[in-house]
Amino acid sequence: MMENRDVLIELGLSEGESIVYLALLRLGESQVNKIKVHTKMHRTTIYDFLDSLAKKGLVSYVIKNNIKFYSAAHPSRLEDLIKEKREHLEEIVPSLLKLATLEKKALKVEVCDGIEGFKTFVKRMTERKGELLAFGIDESQFETRFPYIMKAYFKKEAALNLQERLITSKGIKFIYKKKGLAYRYIDSKFFSPVPTLIWGVLTIFIIWEPLTIIIIENKDLADAYRKHFELLWKIADRKP
Repeated sequence: MMENRDVLIELGLSEGESIVYLALLRLGESQVNKIKVHTKMHRTTIYDFLDSLAKKGLVSYVIKNNIKFYSAAHPSRLEDLIKEKREHLEEIVPSLLKLATLEKKALKVEVCDGIEGFKTFVKRMTERKGELLAFGIDESQFETRFPYIMKAYFKKEAALNLQERLITSKGIKFIYKKKGLAYRYIDSKFFSPVPTLIWGVLTIFIIWEPLTIIIIENKDLADAYRKHFELLWKIADRKP
């Protein structure tokens, strides 16, 4: 028989979230110190898990004499989480089905390798029309590898008044502070390490090692990824 913690992890909670949630169910309304004693976890770590559980609606708190007392939500809230995930999945299933039935001849694939390939790709980006969407973005990778290329790119992008919406990871150490860039943030455990960009009929994947840019021209594929992006954008946080 599976342990309660294992079931919660299968439902999408991290191990730490599961430990803290189960502790609160056992302890009832508690201060962090009491949770610390029960779980033997570090205070800072407990606060992180309490924050993520609160965002899932699994933990709440009240303030008494300037001290926070935390409580676990009723276990029925877990059923609500499963329902919400199912509803999100149902939103993108039609796009996934279209993707699964794409005709091979409808795909045009271009591969750019290495630094020269990246330069070619960036030049193409500045020739685009319309908004660029991207997720799986770690801007420190771009800045560390291509500082001069990115500087020239943003200068050109600003001159053309091009817009970007980008989804990156919470706790990220670096973002570009440029006009026309809008960021939102998702939990690191849902963050893909493969940058995925969408504009027009193009879907682009960047593989860091070895540096490879894969550009796929197909309207159905781009539309499917665009819907996926919009779903992530809707649930992502505005602040890191």
